[in-house]
Amino acid sequence: MHCPYCKKEMVSGSLLGDEYRLKWLPEDKKLLLGIWAAGAIRIGSGGTLTRANVPAYFCNDCHKIIFNQND
Repeated sequence: MHCPYCKKEMVSGSLLGDEYRLKWLPEDKKLLLGIWAAGAIRIGSGGTLTRANVPAYFCNDCHKIIFNQND
C-alpha cells in the first residue's frame, strides 16, 4: 500500500491493544469519570481474554498509520 500523504510504500503490520478493544474518541469528548470512553468508536477485534488487534500500515517517512475499522 502507498501512503496517501507522501505516496511512498507503507509497511504492513498491526495495531495492538492490551485487555480491551482499541477505541477512537474525538478530542472534543472527555472520558467518563476519567476512565471510560463512552460514545467512542470501537476499532478491531479483541476483548476480555484476547489482545485487541487491527491490521494497519505504517509510513516510515511521514509516520502516518492507516487502518480500516472492522468489528
